Amino acid sequence: MLSLKKYAMLFSAAVVASFLAFFGFSKSPDMPEIKEAGAFVPQAEAVKWMSLGHNSTAASLFWISGIIAYSETMFDGKSFKWLSHLADASTRLDSLFKTPYTFVVAITANNEPDTTDFILLRRGVKTFPDDWRLAVSAALRFANGPSKDFAYAAEIMKPFENDTAAPPHIQGISRTFELRSMPLEAAIAQILDDCMNPNYRAFQRGLAIKAARVLNSTEIDEIENILSSVAKQNIEPHIAFIQLMQMNSTPNTL
Repeated sequence: MLSLKKYAMLFSAAVVASFLAFFGFSKSPDMPEIKEAGAFVPQAEAVKWMSLGHNSTAASLFWISGIIAYSETMFDGKSFKWLSHLADASTRLDSLFKTPYTFVVAITANNEPDTTDFILLRRGVKTFPDDWRLAVSAALRFANGPSKDFAYAAEIMKPFENDTAAPPHIQGISRTFELRSMPLEAAIAQILDDCMNPNYRAFQRGLAIKAARVLNSTEIDEIENILSSVAKQNIEPHIAFIQLMQMNSTPNTL
């Protein structure tokens, strides 16, 4: 049987847990109202206090509660806007808890205006630097989100350029983001420089697609012909530069 001292210790732990839970689940002043009935959203900064040292277990419980609330609102045809926050709370407790990272990035549209998932994705790619699938999903989110952060997307994908475990189109995607992060003139100049590089002779089509993206043009075949002419030294690079710049369909947007 437990002694009175042990009972007292258990009672004290329960009181402390209840106290922390009350304050932990209170709404942070900078968060909007929680309209979903039954949704408990802890303050991210309080989750470690609430775990009482059982970080991994608490992380799982926070995540399960988020999935339940998410499922219930989906069945009702509504949206649950707090899953990213609960995923953040879970991974603050246990950064190696991979499921929240992969699930949130999978259900979030790349152009979603709400950026509450950004802090989670930054933690995810830092914690799992060798996971190209998580990296490319996060990179696409940052590149297509409200901030259009192509430079950070390129930074995320840069380590995979020589990663033979990643497919070839993934290995080269950091260059696409790099070009989108550059001023238009610099990006086109870089593409022309690449097309004259003998090591890139086999990738003329890929370079044309990249040029089309930065030019916001659909004339990929014509762009490829121009790049091919430069590579074969049939036209001067500065002439090709002018021709390509004239194909920019949305001037002054990059």
